[in-house]
Amino acid sequence: MRGHNDPSAALLLGLGAGLWTFFKGFRIMREYKVLEDTHRIPIRSVPMGFVHIRGKAESGQVLASPVSHTPCCFYKVEVDEWKSEGRSRTWVRCCVDMNGYRFHLADDTGKILIDAHAAEYDLPLANERVVSSQTAGASASNAGDADLLQYVSYARMHSFTDRAGQWIDKRLNQAGADQNPQIQEKRDAFRALFAAIPAAARGGQPPIEALERLANASGPLSDPEKEQKRQMVLERLRLAETANQAGLLSGLMPSAKGAEGRFRLREFVVIPGREYLISGSCVENSAGEQDRCMIAKGRNEPTFVISTKSDVQIHHALEKRALLMIFGGAALALACAAGLLVHFGLF
Repeated sequence: MRGHNDPSAALLLGLGAGLWTFFKGFRIMREYKVLEDTHRIPIRSVPMGFVHIRGKAESGQVLASPVSHTPCCFYKVEVDEWKSEGRSRTWVRCCVDMNGYRFHLADDTGKILIDAHAAEYDLPLANERVVSSQTAGASASNAGDADLLQYVSYARMHSFTDRAGQWIDKRLNQAGADQNPQIQEKRDAFRALFAAIPAAARGGQPPIEALERLANASGPLSDPEKEQKRQMVLERLRLAETANQAGLLSGLMPSAKGAEGRFRLREFVVIPGREYLISGSCVENSAGEQDRCMIAKGRNEPTFVISTKSDVQIHHALEKRALLMIFGGAALALACAAGLLVHFGLF
């Protein structure tokens, strides 16, 4: 029997981590090569496809970021949880929350719409806070911690629904949502539902309208029994919507509870008037008449970076990161593989 000091589990974990890091490094190296081979162009000359542009952010809508309450077009918050197991104590990524509006990037030649929801952000740290449920509200200085702990609960839900929405989006796009209006309506209904769930979990209105829209988009069904059940669901949703409009459902949604534990929140923001370098795909904007094109994450080219750095700084940072991950991952994988061979007496 193996004792408690058996290193095989740790070696296997290290082997897996090394291989993941190794192949991730090649993905980053590919991104570096794509950016290096794409020259920056004026916004007025942007063609369809992958582009590299620089300009100032402009937005008619702003929101307050959740940690520092900075007025911004878009924010990203990395939430890490403090984990302590035996002698191991470290920050572990809990979730990443992103939210905001589409904004424009403008230079001397023109402006273009940016949909930043799927971007990779290379931005300076705007704010960092560490909060704990053990000390929240214990003093005036910690009074805001309770709100941040509630935000952590919301961020977990928002991050989960965002990933689920992206997965369903991908499946419905593969099913031909762009060519089939019924599938497109179902995709939009799912988007509305996943957008409404986090707000409802934070104590907002129940997502009755989004559920009703999804039920309408799913029919009519060819199976009479299933169609009858769908109609019953629609009728109950209509009754619930009537009751909600009359104020009978107010206060029924539970208020968000603060997360338990110790958390580190690192915030990054896109601020109107600041200059940004954006590398992404110029695609058709089917939702707007004024902005026929926008920069977003492409289907064929996944590289989509928003940064405040110069071209040279971005290229140097990506190349260094890729090489470290490739050689570091290979070294870790080989060391763990050798350790496993020695441990099992095969070498």
